Amino acid sequence: MNLKSTNFTALILLFVLGIFSGITRAAPINVNLTSGTWLVSGVDTSGITWDTSTLIFETQTQVGDDLSLTGYFDWVGSNGSFGREKFTGTLFSNREIEMSGFEIVQPASGIVLADYVAILADSGREIINGSWDGSGIPSNDWSARLEPVPLPAALWLFLSSVLGIGAFAKKKRS
Repeated sequence: MNLKSTNFTALILLFVLGIFSGITRAAPINVNLTSGTWLVSGVDTSGITWDTSTLIFETQTQVGDDLSLTGYFDWVGSNGSFGREKFTGTLFSNREIEMSGFEIVQPASGIVLADYVAILADSGREIINGSWDGSGIPSNDWSARLEPVPLPAALWLFLSSVLGIGAFAKKKRS
């Protein structure tokens, strides 16, 4: 093989890799995980359910096509276990989520640090197909759904006042 054919082969290889790398690369994630409380549903292998637990994403930072995450779980188990577990993690551009617990905030009882994996659904409002593993308590599964931040009571009071004033003004003009 001469130098000319080697250069041609290398050029073709670079062209093919360029085409296929563009096909397989996922688009950056465009979602706001911090916009509300995530209601968690889960069960561990001992049968304890965690269905009144919540997940809060405090920060998300774009790092290339991925999102770097921080936040916490507020765990409430059907057996009386409870506590807050802080985590860091990543939402990858293919919608896979990986999180690692790094601190249990006291008071807490019956919870341990764990590693979590799951998938963010296309809607951006559900986390599905999750599992966790930590200190001998692997899960059967977990999921979560986003509950938007409710409007503050003061806003509802203000809106009802405006409507009341409008109705009173209309009645007075009649």
